[in-house]
Amino acid sequence: MIAMFLLERNFIRHAVEWKLGIYRPYRPLCAYVYLTFRCNLACVYCNDGSGKKYPDCDSDGELSTDQWLRVLSVIRRETDVLIFTGGEPTMRKDLKPILDGCRSLGFAKICLLTNGVTLERHPEILETCHILMVSLDTLDEARSDRMMGAPAGTFRRIMKNVELACEARKSHGIRLYFNVVVTPDNVADVHDVIDFCLERSIGFTPLPEVVGFYPREGLKGNPDYEALIDRMVELKRSGCEVLGTMGYIRGVKRFDSYRCLAPLLARVWPNGDLCYPCQKLHKVGGNLLALGDYSKAVDEGVARHGPIPECDNRCHVGCYMDFSMCIQRPGLLLEEAWYGLKRPFFDARQHLRGASTRGQ
Repeated sequence: MIAMFLLERNFIRHAVEWKLGIYRPYRPLCAYVYLTFRCNLACVYCNDGSGKKYPDCDSDGELSTDQWLRVLSVIRRETDVLIFTGGEPTMRKDLKPILDGCRSLGFAKICLLTNGVTLERHPEILETCHILMVSLDTLDEARSDRMMGAPAGTFRRIMKNVELACEARKSHGIRLYFNVVVTPDNVADVHDVIDFCLERSIGFTPLPEVVGFYPREGLKGNPDYEALIDRMVELKRSGCEVLGTMGYIRGVKRFDSYRCLAPLLARVWPNGDLCYPCQKLHKVGGNLLALGDYSKAVDEGVARHGPIPECDNRCHVGCYMDFSMCIQRPGLLLEEAWYGLKRPFFDARQHLRGASTRGQ
């Protein structure tokens, strides 16, 4: 999947500019659209980057349906790939017309990130999106409900909706993946989630928990965490659909240094503001609705905040680390293509650790 994003029309332009030393923050590889900051969960690790839980974020100023479609038409001129996130996108009552509008605009790939709690109420997601990414960090029901800050029974509801999504792969061709956040407390649980994915041919991606800018204390140097990443490496090498290049997966084992190029990914707040240079710094450029032009919104960000900063070694998450590494090391895509060729021959049964330990 990472190859799909990186072979988008702007990839070569970014790679050449980086090689020539004239990198510019225009023409993003894809756009992350925060439809809303509202959320029906309060996961222990999830926040807006400043430490504020999404349910506590200000929801004033959210764009209307028509306003979002105008902003999305601006984005469409710049990139082929769209990722809806939040908060929780399904909190928007107008999700269907927004998704329908995206199809009409001709986005090559539409991806939606969700916690899956109310997926059964939104058949338009399974019918319209190309990619669905569901957050799942453990198969232990009680622990999952606690991690999500949710009432008892929420995990069971999510798992029923995962089965709906599995069926939609046959009827609608949607691709299903799990986002798995690895914390110091759930390393063992992640192995169970991986087994679940292997049994059902679900792709997945490891996301080390980040607090602010840095990995959660207790991950770096943790032998259990490093063993988990080693398993990810072996699975990917064998042809399993582990999202992220091998460079990224190996890099988050010990949190290697990298040079972040955050504007490779356009990030748009619920009011239409374009984040610049990134959402983690909580700085914005121009408003896409008001300006109607992506480059002008970037220029406004440069005028306010200066060029892309050279941060220290931090923000080890795929949306920054992996994309940045691939622009600077395009050979990672050749390696990715090789693993893709091996995928049809991947035998998941050889890599299961067994279901007998689940829930213990």
